[in-house]
Amino acid sequence: MPSSPQNDAYRRRIHKLPRKIRQVFLLSRLDQLPYSVIARLLELDVETVERNMVRLLEQCREPSRAPSQAWAQAVRWYVHLQSPHATASQRIEFRHWLDADTHHLDAFQDTERLWRKLLAPAAIMGASGWHRRKPRMHIGWLLLTAFLCSLLVTAEAFSQVPSATISVADGAPDPCKVPAITAMQWR
Repeated sequence: MPSSPQNDAYRRRIHKLPRKIRQVFLLSRLDQLPYSVIARLLELDVETVERNMVRLLEQCREPSRAPSQAWAQAVRWYVHLQSPHATASQRIEFRHWLDADTHHLDAFQDTERLWRKLLAPAAIMGASGWHRRKPRMHIGWLLLTAFLCSLLVTAEAFSQVPSATISVADGAPDPCKVPAITAMQWR
């Protein structure tokens, strides 16, 4: 996919979002998975997937366009109508909303155009397929890190053990001649 300044601007806006939102977007846009499948793959609920999609579309809004209430509602409708949770009565309610004002139709069409414009940046961002993988914590790295931290704490603790020196100036015996404290005496 050729890169254009507009595609780069969309990619920068999308990269500002958390990884999970970008992952939801790429699974929807590139892999064309339904929200229910995305929710199952990422162990989310469908409402969270919808919220992530709305947040992404709002982030990608043209900065030159002031956000309007109609546009914000159009984005929510656009996302929700793709959801398996959209009921027949909600679709009828959407039709009433769409017919109520010409600005509603314009806003919905703007949202559709934005969705189409996001295909090229999505293809570039998802080329490696990272969005299809779950982030996994590797138990080995976790254990190694815990072990190294415990070594550092132990080393720090031993470096702060008070020394058994006695000042020679006070008439006390020379510290070099004071017997060393054994481990049994230390406890």
